Amino acid sequence: MIPSSLSRHPVFWATVPVLCAALGGSGLTAAPAAANVLLDEPTAVSGYTYVERHSTYDSNSSRSVSAPCPRGKVVLAGGVRMVGGKQGVLLRGSHPVHSSAGDRWTASAEEVRADSTAKWQLRAYAVCADKPAGLTYKQATSASDSLSPKTVAVACPASTRLIGLGAWVTGADYGVGLNSLTLTRGLRVGYARAGEAIATSAPWRLTAYAVCAKPLQQTFHESAWKPAAGAASSKTAVARCWPGSRAYATGLVFSGNSATLDRLAPVELRPTPIPPTPAQGRAGLTELAPGTPATWSLKAQVICVR
Repeated sequence: MIPSSLSRHPVFWATVPVLCAALGGSGLTAAPAAANVLLDEPTAVSGYTYVERHSTYDSNSSRSVSAPCPRGKVVLAGGVRMVGGKQGVLLRGSHPVHSSAGDRWTASAEEVRADSTAKWQLRAYAVCADKPAGLTYKQATSASDSLSPKTVAVACPASTRLIGLGAWVTGADYGVGLNSLTLTRGLRVGYARAGEAIATSAPWRLTAYAVCAKPLQQTFHESAWKPAAGAASSKTAVARCWPGSRAYATGLVFSGNSATLDRLAPVELRPTPIPPTPAQGRAGLTELAPGTPATWSLKAQVICVR
């Protein structure tokens, strides 16, 4: 039996998979499945605050909404959710804004072709806290051209770990949207991917954002694959944190061909607060009307911090 004092130590859980591999095992089996990749003595996060803001529910063709952090807090992570829209809305941005005027998480979206009468709402979520040690905001931007799709990697500085991930598309309005944000188990690099839902010759660019800090009590979790086939036009996957942890960066992994991914739009990509349920990272994709006959799958990811 593992002593309770040892089982609660994050460095112990970073070591277990290595020991299992050395003994010929395939790793640790748990519910929920997770891998803690933290190898350094962690620090703590204090002053956790979860903020949510909604836009109006109407048929405006585009909108942006921000969830502001309370005064004195910094934004560490966040997310987005779309309600309504009848499979005709592109996610254009979900990213941190760090400024002297106050931190916030901003979400933006717009209709495909801008001619829909369907009503929809955009929701933004911010995870805020006191400033942790080594806090750094990084970004990386693609070239501005009409090439599609675009993938951008953004990396944290040495000695820091990823805690938040976002992205933003600019240019080629009403035709290009975000498809995925992907975390990596090493908690050093994140990836953003965007593509044309409608072919365009207009230039556009993709910017990926990383929020980094000195190692915290972080764990990395992924859900099982959630397949969508036949009549299924949307699917949601949930990656769960261990009890007592809070959810921060949320990612989405896609399985399928590139042309199919261009016709899929995230409708939810966000961490959830606690209580009432254990913290989660939720990732949802929907096919843009008229949809795609191809089979595809998605997986949710989340970085959790005790």
